[in-house]
Amino acid sequence: MRIFSLSFALLLGLNALALTGMYLYFKRRIDKRLEAEMLLDNLRNEAGRIVRDLMQEMNRITDRNITLFEDKAGELQRILDTANRRIGLMKKEVKKEEAADRVYARLRRPLPSAGTAAPPESPPPQSPKEDRNLSEIFDLYRKGISPDIIANTLDLPVGEVQLMIALQGRKGKS
Repeated sequence: MRIFSLSFALLLGLNALALTGMYLYFKRRIDKRLEAEMLLDNLRNEAGRIVRDLMQEMNRITDRNITLFEDKAGELQRILDTANRRIGLMKKEVKKEEAADRVYARLRRPLPSAGTAAPPESPPPQSPKEDRNLSEIFDLYRKGISPDIIANTLDLPVGEVQLMIALQGRKGKS
């Protein structure tokens, strides 16, 4: 019986050794699988965080670029508005200049240049219609009517009426 117990103990030891070896082998395989899954989860989490950070940064950059674009568009609109106002003023000035040129042409006087004074001349003879217009302009102006209304009433340019009134004022002071 001793042999039987010895061989039983030996078989039992070999079984225990085999079971321990199998336990360690399977444990390592399971740990490697779990470790690989944990590594994949960590990689997925890190990739997700990086993508979120990139998207946030792209949104910030896009917002900044949109703001810059809107600022520049507003600045351009202000410049265009200023240019349009100046063009309108220039057109008014050109019309005034043309009206003055017409008045001087009607009076048959050359325009004085900026540096020289016009030589005093006797006014050219005026037609009866021009005399009538002059007297009507001065009568209406003395009554306190504005040059704009006088011009509309007599169907004359406003610049011409203003010039006639200014010239009459100069004559009166001389």
